Amino acid sequence: MKVIFVATLLLGSWIVNTNTFIIREDESFLDNPFYHSQEDIEELFDKLAKHFPQNARVVHVGKSAENRNLIALHISQNVQSRSLLTPMVKYIGNMHGDETIGRQLLIYLAQYLLFNYDKNLDVGSLVNSTDLYLMPTMNPDGFFRSQEGRCDSLPAYVGRINANGVDLNRDFPDRLDDERTILLKSRSRQPETAAMINWIKSEPFVLSANFHGGAVVASYPYDNSIYHRECCVESKSPDDRFFKLMAHTYSNNHPVMKTGKDCNETFKQGVTNGAYWYELNGGMQDFNYAFSNCFELTIELSCCKFPLANTLPEEWRKNKKSLLELIELAQVGVKGLVRDTNGYPISDAQIIVEHIEDKPIRTTNRGEYWRLLDKGTYTIYATAFGYHSSKPQVVEIVDNRAPVILNFNLKPEDSNDGISQIYSPYFFRKANYQHLVVERDSIGKDGKVEFLSKPEFVHHNSSAIESFVKRISRDYPNITRLYSAGKSVNGRELWVLEIAKNPGRHTFGIPEFKYVANMHGNEVVGREMLVLLTELIVENYKINDRITKLVDSTRMHFMYSLNPDGYEISSEGEIF
Repeated sequence: MKVIFVATLLLGSWIVNTNTFIIREDESFLDNPFYHSQEDIEELFDKLAKHFPQNARVVHVGKSAENRNLIALHISQNVQSRSLLTPMVKYIGNMHGDETIGRQLLIYLAQYLLFNYDKNLDVGSLVNSTDLYLMPTMNPDGFFRSQEGRCDSLPAYVGRINANGVDLNRDFPDRLDDERTILLKSRSRQPETAAMINWIKSEPFVLSANFHGGAVVASYPYDNSIYHRECCVESKSPDDRFFKLMAHTYSNNHPVMKTGKDCNETFKQGVTNGAYWYELNGGMQDFNYAFSNCFELTIELSCCKFPLANTLPEEWRKNKKSLLELIELAQVGVKGLVRDTNGYPISDAQIIVEHIEDKPIRTTNRGEYWRLLDKGTYTIYATAFGYHSSKPQVVEIVDNRAPVILNFNLKPEDSNDGISQIYSPYFFRKANYQHLVVERDSIGKDGKVEFLSKPEFVHHNSSAIESFVKRISRDYPNITRLYSAGKSVNGRELWVLEIAKNPGRHTFGIPEFKYVANMHGNEVVGREMLVLLTELIVENYKINDRITKLVDSTRMHFMYSLNPDGYEISSEGEIF
C-alpha cells in the first residue's frame, strides 16, 4: 500500500489571478501521480475526515459484490448538520471499473476543496453553500481487474462490468419499464446498483454527474426513447433546456470537449442527447431524473479508458473549472420552503412549473425544495395531499448564479372537503412522479389482486422471517422501512416492516395502522398471513389500483411475531 500524507504544504502550488488579488493554491496532490487503490482511497478519506473534521466526513453507501466498500466523502461547511435549503450535489466515478479518469479526478477534487478552503474565497464559498458528496468508485471490483495503460476494455468486458459480470449502467430501473418488469429485474439487481438506488431515493440530491471514459462529451437525458432506435433520434426530457445548460457548462469550460472533436467522433459543442448518441436502457442518469428530484449528466472524459498515471495532472487541469462550475448550477432556479398555516414543514409536497408539469419536484421532510430552471419567466405553484393548492406565482429568473426564493404556505382542506387530489385543478394535469411517459391507467381496474410470483405456503422460523423482511426491505426501498421494536427475552429482534408511500415519516392526513401476529408463540397462522399479505402488497404496488391506493393513503406497520421465543419452542401440529 502506498503511504498517503495529508498536508497543506505549498508543494506543486498554482497561482490563480482573480480580479483583485493573487491566490497561491495548494495542488500538491498532483506531485508523483498514481492511481489510488481501494485501500488508498479509504486511508486518504479517513485522514481527510480527521484532518478537516468540520468540513469532511466519510459516508458508507454500501458494498460491492466482492464486499468492497462503496464510500463517498461528504464535504460542506458543517458535515454534521446540513443548513436549511443548502442543495445536495453528488459526483460518481468509475461506474465502469476500467474507466478511471473520473475516479482520480474526484480524489483530486476532494483534496483541492479541503486544502484551499481557507485560501481561495471562491472555493470557500462553494463549500459553504453546497453539501457535496464525492464517490470515486462505484465499481471497485471492476477497477481491481482492470489494467493501467489499456485504452479499451479487456475481453468479455472484464473490468468494465462488476464481479458478477453485469454492466452497472444497464442495471437500474428504467423509466419505460412497467412495474411488473421493474419488479422482476429487481430480483437480480446488483449490490452496487441497489446501494445507489437506496442512496438516491433516501437523500434529496439536486444535481449530479457520473464520470466515464472512452469519449470526450457531456451527455444528458434521456438515454432511451419509446422508438428504441439504435441512435440518431433525440429523446428530450421535460427539462431538456436546463440539461443542455448543464452539459454546456461542463463542455464550455473544458478546452478539448468544447471543440466537439476528439476520439474520432464529432459532437457539436461537445454535448449530446444520450439517445441521439446511442440508446441504452437501465442507465443511472435517467434513473436519477425519472425516479427522484436529481438532475444528472453523464460526462465522458478521455479517449483512453485507463491512461497511464502520468497523464493525470493534465486531466485535472482540463477538467478543474468544469467540475467547479457544474457544482455551482445547483444554486440556480427557484428554491424555498412549503409549510402549513402554522409554519410546520410539509413533506412530499409537489412543486409544479407550468409547461413542465410532467416533472414535479417533491419537498423534503423539512419542507425544502430546489427547482432547477434556466433564465426566463415561469408560473409555479405548490400542491400537497390534504391541503389546498397554492395560487400560481409568476417568477422571473434573471441570474444563473443565484436562486429566487419562493416559499409557500398551504391551507389544510376542511374535513368535509373529501380527499384532496394530488394535482392542482389550475392546470388540469396530473403530475406523474416516476414514469413520465408510460401511462398504464387500464392496469388493475377490475380490482382483482394476484401474486406476481407463486407464493410459498410454508412455516417461517425466526431466521426465515428475518431473511424475508430484510429481502423485502432491500428489494422495495421506496415503499418499505425495516425496524426493530425491541428484543425478546432471549434476545431475538421484534421486526416490524413499515409499508407506505413515504416510509420513515408521518404524513399529515395519512392514518397509521398496525398488524401484530404471533403474540402466543404457538398460534402461527397470523404470522404466515402477514408474510403473504406483505408479498401481495409490495408486488402489486403501482400495478393494482386498490393496492396502490392502500399504500398511498395508509402507513402500515406489520409485526410478524410478538413472541419469537415461544414460536421457537413450539411444534408444528400442536392443537393446544
